[in-house]
Amino acid sequence: MTAHNLDLSYAQLDLGVRDESEFQLTSVSSTVTVTGPCPRCHGTSATDFPLGVVGSKGLPWKRDKALPPEKRSAVVADEVLYCECGFGHDGLPEGALFVGCGAYWRLKPASGSGT
Repeated sequence: MTAHNLDLSYAQLDLGVRDESEFQLTSVSSTVTVTGPCPRCHGTSATDFPLGVVGSKGLPWKRDKALPPEKRSAVVADEVLYCECGFGHDGLPEGALFVGCGAYWRLKPASGSGT
């Protein structure tokens, strides 16, 4: 595992499409969490994506078991992930929505994920 590069200055860089196998996708209740190293600074980044499912009477619906891998892949298929390593890289704009190096990317489903 490569160490977190704290010397990188903040820069908004599109890193394109990354293979999903570089990250861990987990699901709890009504959220899918993508965790793994930022492809630029290598700091650990974690992003939550709500499933957007609403139950009866507009109340949030909670799952009682985890989603299978192919369903997790479908939730994040069109999402953009941002570095959320939590380190204020030099040049991080004041009020930035994501504290990290500024990199962003999308995920390509891993082989055999069914998507």
